[in-house]
Amino acid sequence: MNEISMIGKEQELFVFMKSSGYPIFHQSNLFLRDVEYGIRDYCRVKQKKDIGARESIRLSTEFMKDLEARKVIQPLSHNTWLLNMPQFLNKPKDVKEKKEAAPVA
Repeated sequence: MNEISMIGKEQELFVFMKSSGYPIFHQSNLFLRDVEYGIRDYCRVKQKKDIGARESIRLSTEFMKDLEARKVIQPLSHNTWLLNMPQFLNKPKDVKEKKEAAPVA
């Protein structure tokens, strides 16, 4: 059987999750359940494979342990971590866009 692993694919997974509407931001909470569903959705879309709930739980647990060991996430509780990935910093809208939106007097 072809073993699936998400280890080392955090950038790809988090980009997918963010584009799918999951709240992925630098220095914000990352919930285990979101990662479970994110991995399951990722496999459905990218690999055209439904891995099921058990496999999603196994993969997310393994994935989160790896991220914690590499200090990409910091534990806050048994199923919540703080994400430390500056590339997912929530950037403010461009200043030029704000000027265009303001009424001219």
